[in-house]
Amino acid sequence: MHFFRVYAVSDQLTIILSIIVLMMTVAAIYFLARSFFSERKKIKEEKTLAMEGVLSKSEMFSIITAYMARIGKDGQYSLIYIDLDKFSDFVNAFGLVESEKILEKIVKNMETVKPKGVKISRLQNDEFLIFLTMDYDRTEVVDFANKLKVAISRSIKLFGDTTINATGSIAIAFYPVHGNTLKDILNSLKIATYINKKNGGNNIRVYSDEMSDEGGEHIEYYYQIKHAIQHKEFQLFYHPMIDVEKNDLYGVESLIRWNHPEHGLLSPFKFLGIMEQSGDIQWIGLWGLETLIKTYQELKQEFPKRDLYFSLNLSPKQLMSDSLPNDFIKILKKYRMNADAIILEIIEFAVFEKQENIFHNLKKLKDMGFKIAIDGFGLDYATLSKVEQLDIDIIKLDNEFLKEEESYMKAKFATLLVDFAKRNNYQVICEVIETKEMLEEAKNYHIKIMQGFYFSKPLSAEALRGYIGTEAWKNEQ
Repeated sequence: MHFFRVYAVSDQLTIILSIIVLMMTVAAIYFLARSFFSERKKIKEEKTLAMEGVLSKSEMFSIITAYMARIGKDGQYSLIYIDLDKFSDFVNAFGLVESEKILEKIVKNMETVKPKGVKISRLQNDEFLIFLTMDYDRTEVVDFANKLKVAISRSIKLFGDTTINATGSIAIAFYPVHGNTLKDILNSLKIATYINKKNGGNNIRVYSDEMSDEGGEHIEYYYQIKHAIQHKEFQLFYHPMIDVEKNDLYGVESLIRWNHPEHGLLSPFKFLGIMEQSGDIQWIGLWGLETLIKTYQELKQEFPKRDLYFSLNLSPKQLMSDSLPNDFIKILKKYRMNADAIILEIIEFAVFEKQENIFHNLKKLKDMGFKIAIDGFGLDYATLSKVEQLDIDIIKLDNEFLKEEESYMKAKFATLLVDFAKRNNYQVICEVIETKEMLEEAKNYHIKIMQGFYFSKPLSAEALRGYIGTEAWKNEQ
């Protein structure tokens, strides 16, 4: 009996050990495969970035690491980090192929001032790293950086009479003062570059410890945003606007979200401010319009009898761009789209008073057929006359005037705005409707278009298709 029991226990141990060995083998295969595909992806990316006379990122890092091992802790070296300003504007204007030629010409201009033997590497699309050994002191490094700045800004001829001028944010860091490892020094360079961009770019900054406090957590997101643009991590969600009088869908407001690989879906509060500072906000406007149009046209094919308005938010900084109207025209023509189904929402209206070019751009956009909406509580008594000059279509109000605890003056001003809108044939849309009580209160102001979580949360393009197909809003009032 004991004999059989020993055998049974032995068999159980054998099975358990076999399972453990199998699991370990599977895990090893998984990590080997993951490592293999990760390495293959890295090689593929480096091939895409390859440029004549320019080292790859891994080649440059190998050279620096070997040099650090050779010189030891008592040695020194310098790194110069170059991040071209608003290069996405060139990509949007001329396309990927032509923008790559622009980069090649910029690199050739940089090479004319680069000391013999000094190597340059390409880290990302428009980011470069230059390594200088201890043969160059700090004064020589800064002097070289100034020459690079001039070289980058030289006019570049493209085709015909078309010329462009680039600028770059240049950061400098010294080993070992600004970091004991290559990773630490690169982080110092990124911080200095971020501060550079934050202050308008086209400048040279030597890293200092105080910059770490100024940059804060935004630096990490700044560099991840560049990666996110390249890898299409941004997406639009659509928040329904309901005509409560007709019990029908009036349109949707498009809201950008970042599908972050580590942190999940991020709201714009996490990144739009950084994109304003870096200039990537211009890219958001063009990408947003293009994405919105694609969604509109797909839904129109599926629901041909339904006419909807699609709304896109624009910041003052976007509106200050002289190229914005022409860029929008190009996108409309590309998709053979009329502008009359698109609402451009303008926030922070009060800052426009001294910005004549903003009014000029808005007039052009209005002439193209776009509908213009403004944030009502960005107005005051003095700016109402400006609104009449601008010839807008929609005033949007949030729910502040509907809350009992809010001041009597806010409610009075809301009444004034609604009356003002009626006199001028403007549509009024009330946002952030969260409860049945808010809906009924907004109706008392004779507001018929409403938007908020009471009706629906923001929806992905796919979820919006289902929302329209089932006419889900009809059950929400």
